[in-house]
Amino acid sequence: MPTSPSPPLSYTQPSSLEAFASTPDVFRAAHPPIEHLIAGALVTNPQGQVLLLRRAAHDSWPLLWEVPGGCVDDSDHGLVAAAVRELWEEAGLRAKAVKAVVGIAPIAEPMPDDPLEKDLEVLYDMLVFRADDGVWGKLTVWVEVESCDEVKIDENEHVEFAWVTEEEALQNKFKDGKKLEFVSEGVKRNVLEGFRLWKEENEASK
Repeated sequence: MPTSPSPPLSYTQPSSLEAFASTPDVFRAAHPPIEHLIAGALVTNPQGQVLLLRRAAHDSWPLLWEVPGGCVDDSDHGLVAAAVRELWEEAGLRAKAVKAVVGIAPIAEPMPDDPLEKDLEVLYDMLVFRADDGVWGKLTVWVEVESCDEVKIDENEHVEFAWVTEEEALQNKFKDGKKLEFVSEGVKRNVLEGFRLWKEENEASK
């Protein structure tokens, strides 16, 4: 986990994210049935690849891939702030701009039964699912960082990182043939939606 400099406290974000600016307690009270909160940060590089981290072998869901993120702490100023903090703690990247909420990509095939994310749905622009300990809400935001060249993982939480292409994510396989296994189907569809957002912005800027 990086110790210096401190995680960024100033970054730009659109007014559409103001709904996620309240403290965790206030947000939960206003958004039933959510009991627990997770925040994730989806980062794209200039080539349109998405940053993924591979969970440590000793952790839950060992050696599976995910975007930087984690539980929202009661001390976090809001859900977006939690995503920015997690990005710093898990990948050593400093947010420059939080650009948009990342939903899940629409795919023709039905969502498979996932033991991690039961009854997955989109609610309040979040992914909401049921687990043994209650109802969870996950906010993933698209983040522009100061530099994509300075990824530093916390080896207690993750064993490696990778910048993946859309094709690799779709095929669940890296170009070298290695398996790319996501923590859940919800995470995968989150990532695919991130590719769509990047392509949409890239086309609009031409």
